[in-house]
Amino acid sequence: MDRKMRRAVGTSSISIPAETSRRETTSSSLPKYKFHLGACSSSRTPASSRRSAKSCVIVSVVEGRGNARGEVGLASMDALCSELSLSQFIDTASYTRLRIQLQVLDPVEVIVPDTAMDKSKSMTAVVEIIENTFPSAELTFVARQHFSDMRGVQLVQQLSTDESSNITAEVLQKYYCMAAAAALIKYVEHIQNVLFAQSSLKITYEGLSKVCFIDVNTMHSLEIVGPPGHTRASSNRSLYSVLENCLTGGGVRMLRSNLLQPSADVSVINARCDAVDELLSNQPKLERLRAIISGAYEIQHLVTLCCYLEKEADSIRSTEQKLSQVLNLKDTLNLIGPLRKALDSSKSTILKACYESLNDARFEEVRKALNERLSSKATMVEKSSFGVRNRRCYAVRDGQNNMIDLARRAYEEMLADVEEKAKEETANLADAKLVYTAQRGFHYSIGIADPLIELRLPSMFIQVVRHRASISCTTRELIKYNDRIAVAVDEIMVNSNAVVVGLLSQIRASIGYLYSVVEVISTIDFFASLAMYAMKTPTVRPSFSEANALVIRRGRHPLLDIAIDDVIANDCYLSKESRIAIITGPNMVCFPPKIFSFIHSILIAFNFAQL
Repeated sequence: MDRKMRRAVGTSSISIPAETSRRETTSSSLPKYKFHLGACSSSRTPASSRRSAKSCVIVSVVEGRGNARGEVGLASMDALCSELSLSQFIDTASYTRLRIQLQVLDPVEVIVPDTAMDKSKSMTAVVEIIENTFPSAELTFVARQHFSDMRGVQLVQQLSTDESSNITAEVLQKYYCMAAAAALIKYVEHIQNVLFAQSSLKITYEGLSKVCFIDVNTMHSLEIVGPPGHTRASSNRSLYSVLENCLTGGGVRMLRSNLLQPSADVSVINARCDAVDELLSNQPKLERLRAIISGAYEIQHLVTLCCYLEKEADSIRSTEQKLSQVLNLKDTLNLIGPLRKALDSSKSTILKACYESLNDARFEEVRKALNERLSSKATMVEKSSFGVRNRRCYAVRDGQNNMIDLARRAYEEMLADVEEKAKEETANLADAKLVYTAQRGFHYSIGIADPLIELRLPSMFIQVVRHRASISCTTRELIKYNDRIAVAVDEIMVNSNAVVVGLLSQIRASIGYLYSVVEVISTIDFFASLAMYAMKTPTVRPSFSEANALVIRRGRHPLLDIAIDDVIANDCYLSKESRIAIITGPNMVCFPPKIFSFIHSILIAFNFAQL
């Protein structure tokens, strides 16, 4: 795409309202990024004002000026989650580290100070790097005043939860890191129409130590991941697509992050290999773990509910979504018991640590709070529109709020009246039945065998719409019932919201445990995905000597295993003294395909070994 056109459709400048008080409510506009329960779309259209995605990572970038040019502060956050990641580093003139970090984060949007629009100021090169590296990401310019390190320190101290965060006094002194955090937090609150509660965010500083840095061009040459903005259909030939058997969004992100930044810590690598070995040697345990986490909703999105402060007036639609998410959180936490039992006999260090993280007294406290306020009958038995609405209406236990109980009684009486009225009005229509949709409410559907036959209905039937095999219609009496039912449902939602807000406030005290649950589920999903690949494909375990030499015996190219039946295994050796291979010969000028495949195989094998 032409660069001028790219800037026209992919960039924007936004003015965030001045902040007088964090308690001041935001506007009633809809959030820019939305999460649809049960069906998340991963399509990302840069110019779209409303998105539905499993991952909506927003990155804030700021660079030093003058003598500090080249020092970059980075903050990243998924707009649908409550985890903030920070980093600060001195980059090269070509911004290699920045490009690597952006590739790992895979953002849908990048925000930079509006001073970057001035070609005479600094950060012009950073903007060009962002545009060239991620042409599909939306680039947004935010007023420079919001990149305040002092405000960043205040927000980080105010919002971080001590148990799940690793922010130290040294990190708080990192000027550009704090400036990027201040702008990002304020921006996410603005576009998502939310306010974060005190001590609710998981804020971590990524020191970029003990990891391997892989250049962006090398990532693509080795086919570790597909190019930015790729579709799933066009990215099947990559190491990521071969290994990706994850069941949760957290597992997918962990796999991608570890592929693009493999560990350089031998103890960590060996511990991971032990975990995969244990799952491989105990297939029933692997299948049990995958069966359990497959029933878990995207818990990282559900935990975010506990991080939001109550606004003066939530819309009915917002309340409905909140009720559904709280019920899903309850269902997901009900899986902790079986998951803990499945991990009880684990021997590897990582799986034992997962068990210990789940074996926390706060689990019973959270579950007790949910069971006291929420009904055990509100389960997703029927996935129809009517079933979903009933689940929300009966989400709160009886006796929690008298107004809810009265509104439910009226709701049930009107449902009975609707059924009686439907029998009366359709007595002479044999194929007519009462149906419900979210758009029209209760109405009639009349089946027709021959679409060419004209069906004459009595005059009381109005709003007639002809479909291929049916006719839908309603009556004035049915419309009146729909209006009255809608009023009763709204009354239930408003009063249920008050109960849920109190429940979330109570759970917030144990949010550190919920973050541990998110981490455990993502970790198990990640290792189960690797174990699933190892079960289907001949694999070997890499070995490390005391001198940190990496040895791979009879290693295979993961991508060639898909395309070729008879793959020749190769031995690889890498040590501090023997880490460079020079291949010479008369034909090396043209790089014959076999030699190139061999080099490619060695490089990708080492990357895989350090996963």
